[in-house]
Amino acid sequence: MNITILDDYFDTLRTLPSFRKLDGHSVTIWNDHVQDVDALAERLRDTEVLVLIRERTQIRAPLIARLPKLRLISQRSVYPHIDIDACTEHNIIVSSNQHAGSPSYAAAELTWGLVIACMRQIPQQMRSLQNGGWQIGVGRTLRGRTLGIYGYGRIGAEVARYGAAFGMKVIVWAREASLQRAREDGWQTAPDKRTFFEMCDVLSLHMRLVKDTRGIVTGEDLNRMKPTALLVNTSRAGLIERGALEHALQAGRPGMAAVDVYDEEPLRDRQHPLLQMPNVVCTPHIGYVTEDEYEIQFSDIFDQIVSYAAGHPIHVVNPDVLANAQGSVEPLILDLLEWIGPTARPYGEVIEAWRTSCPRLPVWEEANARGFIARLHAPGEEAKVVVSEAGAAHLQNHRIKSPAGLH
Repeated sequence: MNITILDDYFDTLRTLPSFRKLDGHSVTIWNDHVQDVDALAERLRDTEVLVLIRERTQIRAPLIARLPKLRLISQRSVYPHIDIDACTEHNIIVSSNQHAGSPSYAAAELTWGLVIACMRQIPQQMRSLQNGGWQIGVGRTLRGRTLGIYGYGRIGAEVARYGAAFGMKVIVWAREASLQRAREDGWQTAPDKRTFFEMCDVLSLHMRLVKDTRGIVTGEDLNRMKPTALLVNTSRAGLIERGALEHALQAGRPGMAAVDVYDEEPLRDRQHPLLQMPNVVCTPHIGYVTEDEYEIQFSDIFDQIVSYAAGHPIHVVNPDVLANAQGSVEPLILDLLEWIGPTARPYGEVIEAWRTSCPRLPVWEEANARGFIARLHAPGEEAKVVVSEAGAAHLQNHRIKSPAGLH
């Protein structure tokens, strides 16, 4: 299959051990970032499988409508950047493993690195040293202070453990089901949201961005924080009311912020307010960007492609596509078996013919999964495809039931 990978900025994926899972496929990797629909439509015109790196590129209806060969989008985690309805309308499967049982240790570690960097003013102290200066102020230790975890999921739970290891008092605020899990894990929970914001020395956000959490942190919430407090956001910018953090920092509550995520990414505006504030540490959305995390994520993503090629899509978030395809591919499978005939055909000829004639339907994959066709490949010879005994029997059975021929 023709596979395209977008936004692999440092050409990292081909160096991963899991990349070998794509052996035998044609893989194109783009290292820059493009969002223009015309440019993307040109790049992806022959793409059958599209691999996305998180939410770096928006895949919306105007682009989807211009990709007639696209049959699978494979990625990991949430998918607010993909128009799922448009994918379903065009019979494009979206596979995205939600990895419910595994936290992103990379994101948790970055969160803690930012906490220490801010509390000890590490970037600012380094700049002073580079500019010929010496110490610029007095930092704060973490032991004995209060760490607030807003949103008790996989990453939030991990950060809570880091805080406890540093001698901090951990307190959690979240929806009721998450609060109950936090209590079961032995953490104190806040009596209400207002008290939570008022008592934290360090407050770290750990929620997914969905309709109910967008703007869940308001300017009023931030204004209740201590003037010495630190707010950390390595989750999603949209969790905070747009513009509220900048205004709150200018007003002095909270006193510091550490940010890894932004409303518009990549952030290219050097005049962005957060980049101009001396009490803010910013990083370019690198929470999950480690070789180890990439291997974990893309092993899943490539497994989704392998499963799709074998006729068994996994982690499908729009199953209506499968239901639609099941009835529509049956007559095409019969056509495929009839076309191959009693003798072997070159593998390349079969693939080209059937993926060109019905690019959005998994005819080849379904016939292969049901054991109706077999691939023959002797050393030094061109691979060929034959109809298996099961395929011949299926075709013959249909002929008996429909003597007038195929429809």
